[in-house]
Amino acid sequence: MRILKNRYFLIGVLYVILLLLSVVLTFAYYTTDKEYGITLSTGDIEIVAYISFDDLYIDSESIYYDTSKNVLLVNTYDPESQNYIGKLDIRITVKTSLASRLRIKLMDEWELTRTYKEDNRQTVETIYHTNKESSYYPFSLLKMGNEFSPLFESDGYAYEQSILTQGVIKEFHLVDGGDRFSVRNNVFFEESCTLKLSFIIDVIQANRYVELWGLSRDFYNE
Repeated sequence: MRILKNRYFLIGVLYVILLLLSVVLTFAYYTTDKEYGITLSTGDIEIVAYISFDDLYIDSESIYYDTSKNVLLVNTYDPESQNYIGKLDIRITVKTSLASRLRIKLMDEWELTRTYKEDNRQTVETIYHTNKESSYYPFSLLKMGNEFSPLFESDGYAYEQSILTQGVIKEFHLVDGGDRFSVRNNVFFEESCTLKLSFIIDVIQANRYVELWGLSRDFYNE
């Protein structure tokens, strides 16, 4: 795991479910550790997030974080931008007090803005993508880290295949950049495209996935 000596920021709101207890965690519950990242702890689980664009590390004061919507703002079309999608890296580490299973859902909204040059009028639309190869998140241009190979279900969650061992820190390389989205610029208008990104992390006791997640008992063996 890389040790980063900067401030980091955990994107969005994490919904952590442990045993039968549901806990909704907001930014007020985060403890900042400038050496190792942003730490979230409920007593039974500890999650640390590391988020960066190359060497630019993201915290709550970053201009690329929208505090009103709790999303990371990612430039998807300009490779020279500081927050370009190809530079994005998201990693988390997870430590639990008992054997657990984990699932993750990325919430990615792709917003295309078109500005007409004659009168500066703007139109905004949401962009959807076709499904790509297995190294990408479904219907997204975001790439997963090489060692992150979850099982995807129709509910949009990525299910980690292995069981999290009690007391052992495990790292997940959630996002390793992404593909450029091509925009148009002509005599009539110019376009820009911004990805608004957050994610949900869900952790439960290892033997409760059938009851709590509604999966088949053979889901991890299929």
